[in-house]
Amino acid sequence: MSKILEKRKLCIGLVRRLTDEVGSFTVQDIILETGLPRSTVQDWIRRLLEEQQIDLIISPSGRKPAKYAYSVKLGLPYSACKRIFSTVDRIHRVGEIYHHCSSEGAVMFCAFTHKRAGGAITSTRYEGLMLREKFRLDGKQEREVINRGGASVVVERVDLYGDKVVQKLKAFGGPAHSLTETMKNARGVLSVELEDKGSYTEGRIFTNALEHLTIGIDDTDTEDAGATWALSLSLLDHLGESVEKISHKVVMLNPDIKYKTVGNAASFIEIAIDPSRHDEILNKCTTFLSKTTISENTAIAILSGLVIPGELIKFANKVRVKEVKIAEALKTAKVCGIEVFEITGKMGAIGAVASLAFFESNPNILMNPNTSL
Repeated sequence: MSKILEKRKLCIGLVRRLTDEVGSFTVQDIILETGLPRSTVQDWIRRLLEEQQIDLIISPSGRKPAKYAYSVKLGLPYSACKRIFSTVDRIHRVGEIYHHCSSEGAVMFCAFTHKRAGGAITSTRYEGLMLREKFRLDGKQEREVINRGGASVVVERVDLYGDKVVQKLKAFGGPAHSLTETMKNARGVLSVELEDKGSYTEGRIFTNALEHLTIGIDDTDTEDAGATWALSLSLLDHLGESVEKISHKVVMLNPDIKYKTVGNAASFIEIAIDPSRHDEILNKCTTFLSKTTISENTAIAILSGLVIPGELIKFANKVRVKEVKIAEALKTAKVCGIEVFEITGKMGAIGAVASLAFFESNPNILMNPNTSL
């Protein structure tokens, strides 16, 4: 992202937060929060006033500084989109777009209209307030775009340019508001290019090409204390804004095995990261777990990418019905390119590796160990 865009997003985010928290803000408040020079902050305040993003609520008087507030516009909401980001699996030439929305209704609408309109999206699903859309990078993705019902938004095509993902969208009717007004303010969006085509609006959304990681975790508890689901959720929180958080899930495995604590459930989290920070993020995960687990059998497994290997699916199905050896888990991991880290022991590798096969599964499959992938 350019420095200008970074500063603009920073200022808008700050003025909204300060307005929500204390009702107003001054130039000095922004300086203290950001450490930016006064001239820079004054320049951005002037720009935001011109754009009607903020209002002057108290004029300066003597030594009393001017006070401003974020401008709450009546009518259409300023932004429903919280985050928009993308991951790319360069080996398999596929990717996934994520829309974290503030409205479940908007998520359902976008999932429905994108799917029915055709275009580049090959599969669409939503989990709570997160819309997930798969796309291909094989040069054959563009299909006929259909504007059924007189109002739709379609992802016409998705391209990868170096380390940037570019979505080409067409918006017809009322849904054009999402493209022209809300998406540009979502975290993760680098820039938006718009063009009025008369009967529709065309736009290009630029995001970074991030790496998708699924991190499986197992055996962090004992029969008397701890919970793997809770510790994995704490890990996701610990990673903070160094990653884009996608999901935290629990998967039930074979409930009849000999070595288990209670119900034999493993957990996994999904995150999107800058590929250059792969080792740094994994080190952060292993360090956190080594300090917080209360089990002597904790292990984690990491799958990079968006394709679930066939051998991993076979192994996961087996783990749901039989007791398997640690050696088989490690062998499967090696064949599938999965990284395994022994935190305090090896036993946890079985559930950790198996859990990775379920990152696209729905709750009915996750919670029912009698089902197979």
